[in-house]
Amino acid sequence: MPSISYSLSSFTKTNTDMAAGTTFTASASGATVTGASITSGTLYLSSIRTYSGVGYLDFSLGSGTGSTGTFSSNSATHSDTVSLSGYSNALLTAGSGTISFTLRRTTSGSGNVLNLRSGITGTLTLNYQLNSTACTAPTACSVSSTLAEGNVTLSWSGAAGGTSNAISSYEIQYSESSDNATWGAWTALTTVTTTTTSGSASVAPSSTRGYYRRFQVRTRGAAGASYYSGWKVSTNSVRRDTLPTAPTAVTATPAVYSTEAISLTWSGAVGGTSAIKGFTITSRTSTDNATWSAWTTLATLTQTAGSGTYAPTVSRVIGTYTQFGISTIDALNVSSAVKASASILCSITACGLPTAFSLSTTLTEGAVTLSWSGATHGAGNTITAYELQYSESTDASTWGAWTALTVVSSTATSGSQSVNPSSTAGTYRRFRLRIQGTAGETYYSAWLTSTNNVRRNIPPTAPTVFTAAPAVYDVGTIALAWSGIVAGTSAIKQVVIQQATSTDGVSWGTYAALTTITTTATSGTYEATPSSVSGMSTRYRLSATDTLNSISAYALSNVVRKVSPPTAPVVTAPKAAGQTYAATPRYLITTGTRLGGGTQKVCVKIGTADWEDSVANPERFSTGGYLANGVPTIYTPVALAPGNYTVTFRSVDSGSEAVSPEVMRSFTVLASPFEEIIANVTKVKAAHMRSLRTAINNVRDFYGMSTLSWSEDIISGKTYVKNWPFHVLELRKAIEQVVDAINAFDQAWTNKLPDPAWIPITTGRPQTAVMQQLQAIILGL
Repeated sequence: MPSISYSLSSFTKTNTDMAAGTTFTASASGATVTGASITSGTLYLSSIRTYSGVGYLDFSLGSGTGSTGTFSSNSATHSDTVSLSGYSNALLTAGSGTISFTLRRTTSGSGNVLNLRSGITGTLTLNYQLNSTACTAPTACSVSSTLAEGNVTLSWSGAAGGTSNAISSYEIQYSESSDNATWGAWTALTTVTTTTTSGSASVAPSSTRGYYRRFQVRTRGAAGASYYSGWKVSTNSVRRDTLPTAPTAVTATPAVYSTEAISLTWSGAVGGTSAIKGFTITSRTSTDNATWSAWTTLATLTQTAGSGTYAPTVSRVIGTYTQFGISTIDALNVSSAVKASASILCSITACGLPTAFSLSTTLTEGAVTLSWSGATHGAGNTITAYELQYSESTDASTWGAWTALTVVSSTATSGSQSVNPSSTAGTYRRFRLRIQGTAGETYYSAWLTSTNNVRRNIPPTAPTVFTAAPAVYDVGTIALAWSGIVAGTSAIKQVVIQQATSTDGVSWGTYAALTTITTTATSGTYEATPSSVSGMSTRYRLSATDTLNSISAYALSNVVRKVSPPTAPVVTAPKAAGQTYAATPRYLITTGTRLGGGTQKVCVKIGTADWEDSVANPERFSTGGYLANGVPTIYTPVALAPGNYTVTFRSVDSGSEAVSPEVMRSFTVLASPFEEIIANVTKVKAAHMRSLRTAINNVRDFYGMSTLSWSEDIISGKTYVKNWPFHVLELRKAIEQVVDAINAFDQAWTNKLPDPAWIPITTGRPQTAVMQQLQAIILGL
């Protein structure tokens, strides 16, 4: 038994005999205890004297009070322990403080009954027991599953007994709800006897499918109902499983079979309150599709999806109908009702025709695709091939006989074949198909004709008019225009323009693409950028292309030509800075070249005088008029006085009036360098011969000829007279070469220089006439 004690000291009124009614105090020191009740107690005094054996003490400490039993009579100084005859539980919680005593006696009368001796101490001992308290409800309470078809486990823990109130059992109740929100009244379920702080019990869900059931538990103790705990409601509830839903669709294929594998498919199954766990597959048979055998389980499948497939074993007896049933099983092994399929029949049938059979296009230039789909295998008659035939028509109305085309080996229920249109433009071709199968020709399908036909394209016709303008151009573009294209059976989608060039208008290069114009029109225009090469000729061709890429023949345009300035004329004479003595020197000119051929006129201008040309002034030219490329001509000016001159040359194209670059020459017409030689007066000297030599070399240089190196110097007083005839001959030869060069320059010249009629020479010094002849000819060149 537990107890607490107060130590007593510092008593008052010691060594004094005291009668009843006397009070005194002492100091009390001790611990406290709460929640308890005193069961007994004692008071110990260490040094007292008692008289008559009738005395006892009432005392108070804090708010607590008590009384002792009667002291025995013993007048000698002694210690004594007396039991408490009365007490209040407040003494347990009083704590240290002053304890007050009042002396009492059990009988009436007077006289002293107690003497406290000096140095007295004491002890107040209180025996107690703790008060009983209620048990504690569990801190956790839940069911093992929130969805069940059978019992689940209700578990709790965290309960505790009360003070002086050990756990003896647990009381369980339940309530129900249709929506897990609004609950009915609590109903007693059971009491589980146990002294542990946790426990469990097997509990059932609601008997109504889809209903929820929750539970509450309270702790019961040995102290009785007054000290039971409060209720602990389970933190979850258990729902009674709802039935799963059978599949909404069950299909067995093929509907008619022989040796084929059967495919059983289903969909639309839904779990109830539990997920789908699997399906039970059953079947039954009939010979008349009316009276059926009992359902036989074929398989139990484990799967969570609401749809699935299965390859069942089926009767192979011809004439037997089979029906399949499927029920859904949920995770709690609850089964739905059975959903039955339509029946299937064991038999042999022809293959089923395609549901679609058509050509990829109805108008074509080349091969198209013939496609089919939706064919079906016959029962016991697997597809092995597709037989194709065709027939033709000119109007898509009256058709010719069918002609075998090909047999396409295939086991597929769809396919395609590349087929050609008719070889005749504009003619229609259609196709038909039948299916061959493993059961043989008896079970071939009927013929199926394509839903459309294909026509061989008629190509477009080239334009009837195709022009290019202007025919001659310098800058800018060429305007191409066309019209008269005629579409065939397909619309025009584009025109293609190509171009080819020629330097002479005769030999043409390869055509190269110029442009492709997307258009549906049968006429049009286009601005082309022509060649920028002078004299280059260009021609164009155009074809029309239809939407099937069929191309018409080419239409050819007229030729256009780029203006071609001639190249600068070649001036052989006068040589730059040349010198001559003739008043009418000859200008040796050769026309330049120009791309594309054609003709040109040669123009000459002396100084600031007007231009003269081979067309307007033909008399000035050895060959006049418009001249071709590389043609030589000789220009003879009006008489020129001695002096310095600048002459300009150019050529002008006869068609475009394009002007060539100009060529300029500066030259000098010299006065006669010769001393007059008079017969029988003037003696021919070495100086006369040297002046002739210088003059002829100047003339030769003027005409672009090389100067001569003479065979011998002529030196006064040294050159032998006998050699002079040879020097004259040298001079004559040098002159003849100039005359020949001028005459040979233009073979067409009809007014050539006459060959010199040389005067005979004699030995010794040249005669006056010989010298005069040489001078005259040189001055005329």
